[in-house]
Amino acid sequence: MKKAVTGLLLLLTGAVVYGSSLVAAAVYSEVIMNTSWDTRYGIFGTALREVGTLPLSLAALVSAAGLFFIVQALREDWKQKGDRHGNE
Repeated sequence: MKKAVTGLLLLLTGAVVYGSSLVAAAVYSEVIMNTSWDTRYGIFGTALREVGTLPLSLAALVSAAGLFFIVQALREDWKQKGDRHGNE
């Protein structure tokens, strides 16, 4: 159960960091709209690159770790249920 709670907290943390990065890029895109931005990426893409890819990468890693913990908790739970039913 502890692994499942840890996984859910990590997944939630990753989602919050990812959402915060997108909101920060959206706010910053308003600033760079009237200045210079890279036409290859567009306004939002340029803002997202300037806000940084570190928060997005961190969010992906934390979310992946959260999913790993959730899957591990589910596997342990299924294994315990299988052992119980096999011994009856």
